[in-house]
Amino acid sequence: MKRLPWVFLLLLCFSPLPASGQQPESDKAALTGTQKLGQRIFQQRCGVCHSQIGNFPMYGPALHKDLINGNEDAIKEMIRSGTSKMPGFKLGLQPSEIDAIVEYLKTVPKPEKRAAPMNTPMGPLD
Repeated sequence: MKRLPWVFLLLLCFSPLPASGQQPESDKAALTGTQKLGQRIFQQRCGVCHSQIGNFPMYGPALHKDLINGNEDAIKEMIRSGTSKMPGFKLGLQPSEIDAIVEYLKTVPKPEKRAAPMNTPMGPLD
């Protein structure tokens, strides 16, 4: 029973689920090459915590252009160094990849508020 969360986590990490920060197909053509790279890296590295997947809770805040615009340098530093709740990616991402993530996030609209899911477990399921 203790392996079930790990199996789920592996499936979640390797399945190509759309992220809430992902734009509709019609808007993808409007992205530049740098923004497309940032979208791909965001989905691979950041989407697990910063995207709403089904009815599962998000572990990090939803990222969108309203949070990014005017704070680009602070966001880049946060991605590089991390925070108390988020790992830093300075060893895992090139500076150009971090720049691409920020450029992509500047195109992401603010997500709509979702109602809290009903009957959500409030603790470990063991």
